[in-house]
Amino acid sequence: MAREIQNVEIAKFCKFEVFLYFAVWSGSIFYSIYQVHLTEFYFVDYPDTYEDFRPGWSWIGRKMDISDREWRSWIPFMYQLTPWIIVHLIISRIIKGIFLNDPLILSCWFICSSLIFVWNYLGFLGVLLLLIQPCIARLLISLGSEILSWIVHLMILSIIYYEKTYGFIFESWLGVEEEKYYMLTIALCWIQLRSISCSVDCIVNDKEPNTLFGFAKSFLQSTAYCLYLPTLFLGPIILYEDFLHGIKKTPEPWNLRRLVYFFLNLTRYIFWLYFTEFGMHFLYFNALQFFPDVVEKLNPWAFFGMGYCMGQYFLNKYVVVYGIWSLVTKLDDIEAPPHPKCIARIHLYSDMWKHFDRGLYKFLLRYIYIPTSGSKSGARKLFSSFLCFSFVFLWHGMELFIFIWSFLNFFGLAVEYFASAIGKSRKYLSITEKYLSGRNIRRLNCIFASPLLAMSAISNFYFFAGADVGHIYIRRVLFLDSWFTIFLLLFCLYCCCQVSLEMKQFEKVKENRCKSI
Repeated sequence: MAREIQNVEIAKFCKFEVFLYFAVWSGSIFYSIYQVHLTEFYFVDYPDTYEDFRPGWSWIGRKMDISDREWRSWIPFMYQLTPWIIVHLIISRIIKGIFLNDPLILSCWFICSSLIFVWNYLGFLGVLLLLIQPCIARLLISLGSEILSWIVHLMILSIIYYEKTYGFIFESWLGVEEEKYYMLTIALCWIQLRSISCSVDCIVNDKEPNTLFGFAKSFLQSTAYCLYLPTLFLGPIILYEDFLHGIKKTPEPWNLRRLVYFFLNLTRYIFWLYFTEFGMHFLYFNALQFFPDVVEKLNPWAFFGMGYCMGQYFLNKYVVVYGIWSLVTKLDDIEAPPHPKCIARIHLYSDMWKHFDRGLYKFLLRYIYIPTSGSKSGARKLFSSFLCFSFVFLWHGMELFIFIWSFLNFFGLAVEYFASAIGKSRKYLSITEKYLSGRNIRRLNCIFASPLLAMSAISNFYFFAGADVGHIYIRRVLFLDSWFTIFLLLFCLYCCCQVSLEMKQFEKVKENRCKSI
């Protein structure tokens, strides 16, 4: 496989062929998006019983699709949180200046800033509820058993899932409105990830303090990590080790260069926020997801265009949310994972998991995959991947469409792994090197990768739109659409694979140039 990858890397096409791949892939994207726009006639006389639309920006004069609950809840919540974040950053900077970045005092402020906001947002009972998980994590650290820690954390995740899906005990107990309860359940899930990170790190590293002061300091740091305000509700996940490094290192000054970098990138993410909302005035694919009978009858360009729009919208949502909060944590001297890479230039399952939610990827790699894979045995690696996706299924919610999404992703990664194993075989290498040039090997690899890319996309459609819509994509691709439609789809995806390889090569060249400077 190493020689195969090398051949792919050195195989460069003429400029016309590269231009053709970019033109076909980008052209198919724009044309399919246009076809999705034409489906708006389904909502001309739409009764809007569930308030999927609202009047849009006055200068556009169109209604806006607000049927996606995450966007409808997250963006207003971010506006509400912004003044608190400003105060959090300013006082953090003052503490670092006066006390020379004392981790204990800084941790106390992180806890206070979070609890004050939660008290204001959810009330006193909400504060008590959010403190339960950090306290349990601290107790598990004291017990010193990694296996017991995992068992308890997985049980808590199951309780959280049951409560937010079937129970609603906390909602009636807290006496808060539905939107606030929804944000609370999201915070509980993120806190649980952080509780796992700090408890496993402390147990494995065996740094349990022997003194009362050392215990108190460790408890304050782990609690500050679990309740860190910029990532408390919407992520991304920062590993405990990275958080500790951020609060202990010498703070960087807020000089002009750093502030310019912050505001330029903040402007960039705000642009994508408003660009996404602008698109929601013209593309109603989110509302269309609730009408499977209409989706099933869409023409092929609109049908597959709707799939692409769902993926791109999902990407934009996390670029905005993760991007803004990663910027904030960086200003707080804590390194958070960067925003996701664009899905339009990724064609492998492994790359999609590696470059979309990079914090979750690092979490799975550090706490599940590496500890359980052990040797280099292929069976052990597949088993470790299975455990990772089992955890993903549990953390996202144990529902049918989540299970199908998780299973298809695991199956896709397994297929990718076996394809790599075949690529390593001497027989494959001898045949390809004997009969094919480097360019044709790259073309052949992209031909093989395009059906896998189609399956990758469809698996994500289950996650975006649920089981009913996901089943429709499976039925149409496998049984209903014509051979010509499937061939055209695979050709467009083949071009996507070539574009993805070109972008990877470009990034490697750019990275090597930066290293040489």
